Amino acid sequence: MCTSRYYRMNIFITKRNGGILLNLIKSMKVFKRYRYLLKQLVSRDFKVKYKRSVLGVAWSVLNPLFTMIILNLVFCNLFQMGANGAIKDYPVYLLTGLVLFNYFSEATNLAMGSVVGNFNLITKIYVPKYIFPISKVLSSALNLLFSLIALYLIIIVEMFRTHNVSISWVHLLLPYDLVCIVIFSIGLGLFLSTLTVFFRDMFYIWGVVLTAWNYLTPIMYPETIVTQPAKHHWYTSLMVLIYKVNPLYYFVKYARAVVLDNIVPSLNLHVECLFCAFLMLLIGVLVFRWKQNKFIYYI
Repeated sequence: MCTSRYYRMNIFITKRNGGILLNLIKSMKVFKRYRYLLKQLVSRDFKVKYKRSVLGVAWSVLNPLFTMIILNLVFCNLFQMGANGAIKDYPVYLLTGLVLFNYFSEATNLAMGSVVGNFNLITKIYVPKYIFPISKVLSSALNLLFSLIALYLIIIVEMFRTHNVSISWVHLLLPYDLVCIVIFSIGLGLFLSTLTVFFRDMFYIWGVVLTAWNYLTPIMYPETIVTQPAKHHWYTSLMVLIYKVNPLYYFVKYARAVVLDNIVPSLNLHVECLFCAFLMLLIGVLVFRWKQNKFIYYI
């Protein structure tokens, strides 16, 4: 009796896992069929963002530069973040984190409302619904590439000003980190766009979450400030735990190892970035496919 029940349970689990794999394979086939539509949506989103803008794409370079200059004046001069060798080169340190977090913030914010925002198209013709959040993340990735221009402009300036940074073949590893954060953003974008269909309050909640996420990631400050305080050991343990479960911490740490320290990141860091990216992608795809047939009743 127990053996029979165990056998039936194994069959159920196998069929369930096989069904998930089949669904993922079908999604990839549909994705390939609609790749032209995806390309058009990415192009449209990118053009609309800079429509009637005098400087256009230049804002993708100027925006992180202006933000870095302001934060550098506040944190470097007022709070002495770069003093006593705590940070090797604060402008590069700061801008590296800002470029990645700004991309993540923009991509997830746009992806979150992509399904709701395209309800007219979804209710009239058949279009794979996951095309919309993916297109938003990819269009933001184009802005990320232009933001890298600002980053490397600062690196070149700092090379001649402080000689603390340099450019070598190690920088060729940076695309690995960028691909990982794009994959992570696609997964989270799919998850958030699903939640937003059923809970419109996500538009407000996510802004608060991003603010907290920003301060819980060592972007404007060195992690040693919170991980090695003189007192409050419980606080140190809590922050170490937060860093360990924070995917952005690994993405930013990888980028700084390449850009700031000019070293090859450890194998563990490679694995951690890849694991975070594909785990979030898997969660996002499964949740999106689970709920997408009910979208029509709520949008």
